[in-house]
Amino acid sequence: MKCCGNITQNWLSPISPASVQFGDEEYTHLPAYNTIAQAFSGYLIQNGDVDQPMPAFPYTADYFSGLTATTSALAALHKVRETGKGESIDIAMYEVMLRMGQYFMMDYFNGGEICPRMTKGKDPYYAGCGLYKCADGYIVMELVGITQINECFKDIGLAHILGTPEVPEGTQLIHRIECPYGPLVEEKLDTWLATRSIADVQARFAELNIACAKVLTIPELEHHPQYVARESITQWQTMDGRTCKGPNIMPKFKNNPGKIWRAMPSHGMDTAAILKNIGYSEADIKELVGKGLAKVED
Repeated sequence: MKCCGNITQNWLSPISPASVQFGDEEYTHLPAYNTIAQAFSGYLIQNGDVDQPMPAFPYTADYFSGLTATTSALAALHKVRETGKGESIDIAMYEVMLRMGQYFMMDYFNGGEICPRMTKGKDPYYAGCGLYKCADGYIVMELVGITQINECFKDIGLAHILGTPEVPEGTQLIHRIECPYGPLVEEKLDTWLATRSIADVQARFAELNIACAKVLTIPELEHHPQYVARESITQWQTMDGRTCKGPNIMPKFKNNPGKIWRAMPSHGMDTAAILKNIGYSEADIKELVGKGLAKVED
């Protein structure tokens, strides 16, 4: 495989072994997509419902891997400016998702604890955390904090269990498995929420400083006041002159704000320019195109 000009991976490998993909031969060269990386990393088995694991969408592993590649390239660029020495980066999609497993992975590798999956969108460990149904739709909430638990329990009719050995003074989280009152908290909270509108719940939780949000539908996003205030949705012109609308650039830089400087290129539009920039000649590019290894704009 040609890397740049007359440099091949066979030539580069003895000098920089890490520049070539490595691992078990049975797996290293297999194709991978979003769900493959999730399944192979232990990420997929953590997600879904208690009855069945489910992959996270849309295409979570693809985007996490893309962000990893971006940050890695920026780190390498920073380092080469300091040292003058380049870098080779080997990103395995499954390792990206393994890292995204976070403390669920750490709990297993340092104690053998396997986290259960969610039940109907609720946090597998803590009561009052996750997805809940109100009279007119869904909310997510995080019942975390001493004052928050005390005041919420008064509202839902559980003030009598505050200060008990099971819910001692200063409790900040209710473990749905270890605390014997966990199922009761869920039952009372479900009943209380089911009779109230999302707006009423949000207003009350704001008074109690309980983190809460309505589960927004896609059509609700564009005109939501927070989206409007931050210009979270924007529009631009496509290459053929059509207006396209979508998420705006993020994060937002104060001194050097990002901008959409052109529309998405057509398939192969930039290939020749990129290959020339890294040392390929016109003949090299034609050879790659002829072999079906590269696509250039017609």
